[in-house]
Amino acid sequence: MFLLNRFFLLFLPAVVLSKEYYDKRANQEILAPDDVVESQPLKSIAIVGAGSGGLAILKTILDLPAEVRESWDIVLYDQKRGLGGLWLPDPPGPLPHPPVLPESPVYPLLHTNTPHPTMTYPNFTYPPFTPLFPSHEYVQRYHADYAAHYGLLPHIRLYHRVAAANWIGNAESGKWDIEVHELNPTATHDEPLRVEKRSFDHLVVANGHNHYPHVPEWNGSEGWLANTPEGKPQRELLHSIYYRLPEKYTNRSVIIVGAGASGRDASLQVGNVARVAYQSLTPGTEPTPGANVIPKPRISHFTNTSVVFEDGTSLSDVDAIILGTGYQFRIPFLSPPHSSVLAVDPATAHNSSTARTLISNLRYIFPLYRHIFSLAPTLPPTALTFVGLPVLVANCPSDLAQSLLVAHALANASVLPSREEMLADLVKREETFRAEGLDPYHVGHRLISPSETDHDYQDDVVEYLKRVGALPQDGRKYVEDWRRLGRNESRLLGRGWERLVHSGQEREWLEGVETETQWADLLTRLAEWQRAYEEGHGVPTEEYISYV
Repeated sequence: MFLLNRFFLLFLPAVVLSKEYYDKRANQEILAPDDVVESQPLKSIAIVGAGSGGLAILKTILDLPAEVRESWDIVLYDQKRGLGGLWLPDPPGPLPHPPVLPESPVYPLLHTNTPHPTMTYPNFTYPPFTPLFPSHEYVQRYHADYAAHYGLLPHIRLYHRVAAANWIGNAESGKWDIEVHELNPTATHDEPLRVEKRSFDHLVVANGHNHYPHVPEWNGSEGWLANTPEGKPQRELLHSIYYRLPEKYTNRSVIIVGAGASGRDASLQVGNVARVAYQSLTPGTEPTPGANVIPKPRISHFTNTSVVFEDGTSLSDVDAIILGTGYQFRIPFLSPPHSSVLAVDPATAHNSSTARTLISNLRYIFPLYRHIFSLAPTLPPTALTFVGLPVLVANCPSDLAQSLLVAHALANASVLPSREEMLADLVKREETFRAEGLDPYHVGHRLISPSETDHDYQDDVVEYLKRVGALPQDGRKYVEDWRRLGRNESRLLGRGWERLVHSGQEREWLEGVETETQWADLLTRLAEWQRAYEEGHGVPTEEYISYV
């Protein structure tokens, strides 16, 4: 349990939303403090999702000066039974079969692949003695403790699914017409207990992007699945969202497709129990370090008996294929048939300059300013915002940086540039990507460009608020050096932590580590300790450890 009393005085100056910073922006008046209480109209804000993004924007709005937000109605909806977003595991019961999707992609052996101090909201640490690479239970509990500590719970409605959200208005003004289904916690069907329709001024979408699996299509896959050899287990071709335990694949021949987070974990876990495990990789991608797998190229197609790869080789002894192929950017309550706000078109010919509505090509939602504000010409930029779209980031600090900008913009839209300026900024970003040899509509929201790293992105968002006078000029970066070290050296730190776990020294190292400064010092000491070891002994083989 958190030692809550130690957090009350820990506030990062760069993220405190004080009244004085609303007074002026450059040489223009932003809010007249003496008039705010009388003139500030009632605002209603709906937030969707109780994961890291939803909790970040809810807290940041509540951190606004009381006289700014005292008349605001703020509600956060989440269809699940608890907080934590994707870190909340499935409810008790059997795993559903395709096409029904599980509630969560979490599997029992899941733990973080970066040290938890780098993943925290500023100034809210994990409890003492938390393993440096914690299992999913710790991460889910962290989010729940965050919400409880900062008084977010009264605004949160669990078991409430947003079914449809339609904008009734134009580019200047309007309202959201939102349909919410209150779910029955004990029911096994989707029939809601109650259907509620409400109007809101602003909608913040923070429901994550790890729910709708991307399943590649290959010629011949159905025939392969239908022709399991006699006496063999039924062939499987399943996305990793259905993966739970490696023991299921004991003594089987398995292909793991992909080398991202889920492909990496499946390779490390399944490779230890399978009769033989292969990892199908895109060109230029290396097999998962430490995994007992045989690398193979991308799959080309299937026959009734074999899996054929792009180099012409084939395998006829495969029992199962696990697809670590990522997820699609879908938001059903904004898309047909429930809404016309977000069009879904994988083959769209539109771009950010020509789109007349928001579009998802399943990899990228556009046009959005800084991955946050809708620039669709059919609604105001602050009417629809997104928190948590960036991929390959430390979610909590990134979500909070985005939330700072959203909260200030909701309080005063003039904090933002004009729509034309924001669109020009987006087009310039996309052009920079092309100059770097990247397709922005394929890269999507992955922060992999040299011109847009995860840390630089967060710094830029917060620095913008300082430039316009919404936050104080404190001369500091939002992302501290120790967070950068922890993310950049995560594999080195992982190898060091494995040494500590193997030698039973981890509790000794964690003794007395409570504050953010102490966790930062631990990362520095561990990196130096492991680096010195590797200089004398070489880099050890990485392996999978269940950090509990």
